[in-house]
Amino acid sequence: MTTTITFHDDFPAGCPSAAGPYRNGGLVFTNSVGNAWCSPFVNDFVGTYGSPSQLFVSRDDGGTFDFASLQVCNPNTAIPPQVTTFVGTRADGSTVSAQFSTPNGDTTPQTFAPTGFDDLTNLVVSLGFVAFDNFVFEGVSAKTVLFDQDFPPGCPSASTAYASQGLTFTNSADNTWCSGFINGFVGSYQAPCTVSVAPAAGQTFDFLSLQVCNPNPAITAQPVNFTGTRPDGSTVSATFSTPSNNTAPQTFAPEGFGGLASLTIALGFVAFDNFVFAD
Repeated sequence: MTTTITFHDDFPAGCPSAAGPYRNGGLVFTNSVGNAWCSPFVNDFVGTYGSPSQLFVSRDDGGTFDFASLQVCNPNTAIPPQVTTFVGTRADGSTVSAQFSTPNGDTTPQTFAPTGFDDLTNLVVSLGFVAFDNFVFEGVSAKTVLFDQDFPPGCPSASTAYASQGLTFTNSADNTWCSGFINGFVGSYQAPCTVSVAPAAGQTFDFLSLQVCNPNPAITAQPVNFTGTRPDGSTVSATFSTPSNNTAPQTFAPEGFGGLASLTIALGFVAFDNFVFAD
């Protein structure tokens, strides 16, 4: 399955942005300038806050991917040709590299599609003074549960499990739900509460991320704990917190939650949306 990352969903805002990795589609993007980003550039492209810089790409779960292409452009017409170098490291330790250049004084997007960048564990893109967009790759089949397809209506809803895209969601509040929170998010009809996620019998899934927010600005910081259980009984866990008195969506993307037979999410008084996973 081919996936295109457009760097529009939850990309860190500002120039510079707050420092932090960017996660999308099962990949994590970091950079050599303190993970600070800058947007928007011409063509609605994005970039790093510093030049030259390096862009680092890997899978969130440590697996491999096939890099297909990236679009790059000069930020303005005063910029001379800028060199972009791609170096990929494969699972067997071998490397592959390719180099391209933008045209002189031209902001037209250039699509760089080197061959042989398959089975990569990581990719390093050395950038001049350029912006980028539309990262195309294969190897992660990410899906997003939006909780807008047949989600139980009402607050509280009737007691029922919620199923979407092969996953089943239940909760410790007798499977009663509540929708219509701020940001269009949903939640369980009780706080604190535990939400459990399970695939079909005998199947596993990779948990990639979840968006969570405080329901109103009077709410203090709320903990969110993820615990994944694999078929062999081993577990992986991570804990996050929402910011105090802030209703902005927070994307929690813990690492290492691959091959899960089930996932439990212990929630404080929060709402949630956009459950991203791969099967």
